[in-house]
Amino acid sequence: MFLGRSPTKNSSIAAEVCGGRSGGLASPGLLVVFRPLGVAGSRLRKDEETPMELPASPLETGEKYLFEISDLDFRAELPYVLIPADEGFLKIASLNLVGMIEWNRIFGQALAHKIRETIPNLEGVVFLTAVEKSLQLSQVVVQELGIPMMAIAYNRRKPHMEIDTGACRPYIQVGGGSVTSGDKYLVIYERDFSMISSARRGVVIVDDVVSTGGTIAALATILDEISESKSLNKDVLKILGIFCVAREGEMKPLYKGLSYKVHWLGNLPAPEFLPAEVNG
Repeated sequence: MFLGRSPTKNSSIAAEVCGGRSGGLASPGLLVVFRPLGVAGSRLRKDEETPMELPASPLETGEKYLFEISDLDFRAELPYVLIPADEGFLKIASLNLVGMIEWNRIFGQALAHKIRETIPNLEGVVFLTAVEKSLQLSQVVVQELGIPMMAIAYNRRKPHMEIDTGACRPYIQVGGGSVTSGDKYLVIYERDFSMISSARRGVVIVDDVVSTGGTIAALATILDEISESKSLNKDVLKILGIFCVAREGEMKPLYKGLSYKVHWLGNLPAPEFLPAEVNG
């Protein structure tokens, strides 16, 4: 199983195979130790290296997809999973970043570098993401850019939002959906509402995977509603860019023509529809 960046002489990661030869793939049961040395544009210094140990045996069973990002010298085997759909299932290569500390660091540093190149001046720009799979990734991105906080859209009402207690705190709730999460809604409450309202030059969205664009449409709708409720010039909340780890399949038309603002690191295969009888 590929566990991360492939250990070549030009790689930004040094790898040792404990109990076997170094380089290439480890034998089953051996331990691969990755020492991240950062990527272009990152602030990770060599004296900050932290050994990371990953099991060489597969963590997930079943059919796999080899996900590669050549610019990062990154390779990893992702499991194919079936997502319920009308009269069948969608078969997708699952890029699940939750808990993947090293992957989030690699991708977050690379996206931060891409953002610097695309939007050199981040003064007056607010960063926005949606929980939950993009949260760790987004935190790495803003830390790399020196941004002290970012706005979060939640996937349900939370008690701390005080929405149902009569406190009259502002919030916005919109419908949305994605391939992996299905139908859902996103909620922005007072803190994030105020943070977004403070933007002067636009908003940057960070996501894990862009597929149908359902999450992006929901976030764009939130921005529209905040702009309207605060009587803001829409330019101050315009979306400057959408930065993600992977694009799923060919780029499709997105809400309000936002496709051209999407920037990604790698590609995943398009979801494949399987009729129910085929899976059964």
